[in-house]
Amino acid sequence: MADSGNLGHWEDLAAFHGTGNDSYYDIPALVSGEMSLRTVEADAVAIATRGLGVDGMAIAHVQSHIGIDSIHLARLGARVTAFDFSPTALERLRELAGLCGVEVRTVLADSQEIASPAFAEFHGTFDVVYATIGVVSWIADLGAWMRGAAALLKPGGRLVLLELHPLVCMPETVDPLVMDFPYANTGLRHYEGTGSYANPEADLTWSIDQFGWSIGETVNTAIDAGLSIVRLIEHVESPFDPRGDILVQEEDGMFRLRIGTGADGAPAEPLPVLFTLVAERPAVT
Repeated sequence: MADSGNLGHWEDLAAFHGTGNDSYYDIPALVSGEMSLRTVEADAVAIATRGLGVDGMAIAHVQSHIGIDSIHLARLGARVTAFDFSPTALERLRELAGLCGVEVRTVLADSQEIASPAFAEFHGTFDVVYATIGVVSWIADLGAWMRGAAALLKPGGRLVLLELHPLVCMPETVDPLVMDFPYANTGLRHYEGTGSYANPEADLTWSIDQFGWSIGETVNTAIDAGLSIVRLIEHVESPFDPRGDILVQEEDGMFRLRIGTGADGAPAEPLPVLFTLVAERPAVT
């Protein structure tokens, strides 16, 4: 993840997001306390915390970006440490946390290196490792990522990974249907383009490397890292559009991905757009 192209891209996004030029990061609402975890995120946290909530828990937010969820979790009473490889993102996070009156510790780290001795002081110290939306497609070595998550957890601690479903990552466009991203890992894929998921019209140019990871590969790397699977949920709807260019908001306010038509001209059945994986570091017996 720490190659210069991807880092430069996320440095640019960290400087741009939440500056008033996108609809995804509403900073005034965040500072005023109007924003909170969305239902799909709150449900994932409830599973990870066994319904007890995060108050008093130590949470590692991995690939935190500018830390919107770090702030939400801190407001709920968690002791949050945010890990990210972008210095600009962590600087923005600290600024936002100050505006919101919460404390979030920040750590500059490539998420694939967290299992290394360089981060030993954090190993075995967290009740929850939290990572959401747009995480694994940036990871060349998902096994290393999972070993880092497992290393951070206390025995009995849980990983909550809420992520884009690989199916929703595949289309470049729906009409016409162009599938330009792999469902499973086939090695590095290079892409160039403009804009941001928070504003496709943004004056940003990027050149990035990404990686496909299937549901099976993601689950198996968690198991290989010594984690036990607690829950795997595939969501066919989302309360927000994580890509910014593929999903359609329907009458009930939820975003879905439908391709083609259903029987007798009825709407096509929705495809999965997100998944929640909760996995546990087994307790010492």
